[in-house]
Amino acid sequence: MSTVSGKTLVHTGSHWGMYDVEVDNDRVVGVRAFARDPQPSRMINAMPSAVHADCRITQPMVRQGWLEHGVGSNRAGRGIEPFIAVSWDEALDLVAAELRRIKEAYGNEAIYASSGWASAGVFHDAPAQLYRFFNGFGGFVSQVTNYSFGAASVIVPR
Repeated sequence: MSTVSGKTLVHTGSHWGMYDVEVDNDRVVGVRAFARDPQPSRMINAMPSAVHADCRITQPMVRQGWLEHGVGSNRAGRGIEPFIAVSWDEALDLVAAELRRIKEAYGNEAIYASSGWASAGVFHDAPAQLYRFFNGFGGFVSQVTNYSFGAASVIVPR
């Protein structure tokens, strides 16, 4: 971290490379490409508006009926009930309890883990992290191929 013209510069990185974030009063107000990046991505310019967008969900949210009544609650509230903000600790406890419930009631065969989204890099590969987590939990069901090739394997023979 450093300070330039009253703004704090925080060196960080993302999928789009390294850059310096300009912070003023705890708000991201700008970005600067990393000085040694020969071809910085213009995608970093979206960071200030993305971080502070009104539509950004900044904390875990749980549907009101499910939060109040849990499993077996009336599903009629789906799509119309408000979502209630909960702490990260509470959200993790809710997810852990639900995973335990499913595993105890139906076994690991009832847990489907698949992700069509992945990130740059090895550690940030979303499917690898998901599979590692569920393997540590006792296993899961996954897809045999990907959805694009899966559809092609059905269509092409025709």
